[in-house]
Amino acid sequence: MILAALFVILVFAIAMTQATQGFFSALIMTVLTVICCAGAVGTHEWIAVNGLAPYWKPDYAHPLALGVTFGLSLLILRLVFDKLIRRSCLLPLWVDRVGGGVCGLITGLIMVGVMATCVQMVPFGGPFLGFQRVPVVERPTGGAPKVPASNAEREMWLTPDRFAMATASLVSGGVFSGERSFFTANPDAVRAIGWTNSPPRGISRLAKPKSINIVRSELVQFVYRQIPGAERERTPTTYEPLEVRGGRDLLMLRVALLKGAKDERNTHAFTLRQFRLVGTSPATGLPEQYHPIAMQQEDASQTTNRHVQYIKSGGADVPVVDDPVTTRGDDEQVEIVFDLPKGFEPEFLEYKRAARVAVPTGAAPAKSAATPPSGADKAEPPPTTPAAPATAAPSGRRSRPTGEAAAPTEQPAGSVPDSGRGGNVRRATAQAGRSIFSDRLPMEMKSYRQVGDTEVSRSTLLHGHVIGEVAQQEAGTDPPITKFEVAEGKRLLQLNTGFLESRSSLGRAVSRAVAVAQNYTVMDDRGAAYPLVGKYAIADVDGTRTIEIQLAPDENALIGGGLRPFDRIKDQHLQGDYQLVMLFYVDPGAKIVSFSTGGDATRRDDLTGEKLQAPP
Repeated sequence: MILAALFVILVFAIAMTQATQGFFSALIMTVLTVICCAGAVGTHEWIAVNGLAPYWKPDYAHPLALGVTFGLSLLILRLVFDKLIRRSCLLPLWVDRVGGGVCGLITGLIMVGVMATCVQMVPFGGPFLGFQRVPVVERPTGGAPKVPASNAEREMWLTPDRFAMATASLVSGGVFSGERSFFTANPDAVRAIGWTNSPPRGISRLAKPKSINIVRSELVQFVYRQIPGAERERTPTTYEPLEVRGGRDLLMLRVALLKGAKDERNTHAFTLRQFRLVGTSPATGLPEQYHPIAMQQEDASQTTNRHVQYIKSGGADVPVVDDPVTTRGDDEQVEIVFDLPKGFEPEFLEYKRAARVAVPTGAAPAKSAATPPSGADKAEPPPTTPAAPATAAPSGRRSRPTGEAAAPTEQPAGSVPDSGRGGNVRRATAQAGRSIFSDRLPMEMKSYRQVGDTEVSRSTLLHGHVIGEVAQQEAGTDPPITKFEVAEGKRLLQLNTGFLESRSSLGRAVSRAVAVAQNYTVMDDRGAAYPLVGKYAIADVDGTRTIEIQLAPDENALIGGGLRPFDRIKDQHLQGDYQLVMLFYVDPGAKIVSFSTGGDATRRDDLTGEKLQAPP
């Protein structure tokens, strides 16, 4: 633990230095350090993905962005304050020393915490100066995994990395809060960093944005523990079924790794730790993150599609196997399983720090099946997905089956299904015959108020939030807005929806949760899900006909709350004569077949009768 010891020494060295500078100077340094830490932590991901990764080594983009953003901003602010404030306050010596030491300790923990976080982001591929947060467990060929003597996740002495990240999360959710909170998307940033960077050297740590897609989601009943056979005794490999624990769900996600997710060697190489599922805890209502515990088996000689446990669930998520998976296809698919508490609301799946995709909701419960006996291939529950013919990947592993998404429930053409189990907690439902593909606004806007970061160019709303009164648009003098910006290679679906008012207390609570999460998606006939990218409403607000529009920059901007509830138009205004329209970027030619507002107590609206096919 040489690295941990060096960081402890550095913390106290900074604290002693600040103590000698006096309380007033140390206090200024502490405030500047907190501000710079919050700013760097909140912005480094965007800088890394958009400003550094495309031009230099992507695996080093995050530590470089965090370190430079924090260090440079702190240096500049300190120099500015030294120029503006040339003398210290006259305080008793013991106040100067004690106050300076306390402030110096906080400053030291934050500064060293940022350094420690940057070090853990660097892909060393093994321990660095005696420290490695995650003990890697590999499975030898033909044998059982070799688990290290101490396989618990390690922490640094004084935990400066967690202190710095907690401080940044607290400040970013407080005085520096904006449309997106760092904590919402990173409930445990230190663990996410450690787990993403745990693979051996040569496995990439960063995937391009929009390089993954979720093909299918469903609940399964079993995962399996693989028990290797022995050649000498001629015993075959067996699979012991492990049922879901009480109060838990096993959520399977079939994830497509697109061409953009490939590394420099043109391969998909990863470990399970590099996936992360973020959502809302049913117990606390706060964000939580989970890593998959099982993955579809890779032995091409087996005909049954099992999900084999790689990481023990519960407790500290003790690792079992960390050997990398390597494939070369442009559109590889992998099935991963998460052990989640019942009622957990998944929001997005992250792969290698930058590739994020909204999780389609409404997974069907697993079919009931008796507990199968353990054995090689004996009476097992029905496989989650029928195994398709496999082709051997260059690494000798199995290429995963593609499969088809579950077909939507048939409904009469033009009908709107009822709210289903749990009452009207879906919050919105599709209106028959009123949805279109178009980039045009419902009216030309010439009088409006911009909210937050809004950008308009050449009569196009690029992104942002605008509010106006309908009666004032014709005579307005603001730069006109006539259409929405549409992402390259996409078509804009304007899905006309109706607001569902919940009557019960439980229904209203769930409805509010749906409004906050805004986990709305539409799905096409190939199983591809498209998240919400914008919305607008037209309604009477205190006797004034009002229009309110929001448009996110892209799908990734929605992670962590890219769209907020309407500012002027509230639930009580969505009555009588109103419009509530959801906006989705859709692939050209896609046939939209369903609409979901998220949540376990919901079901999808069937849109097959609407004949919503995107223009080519």
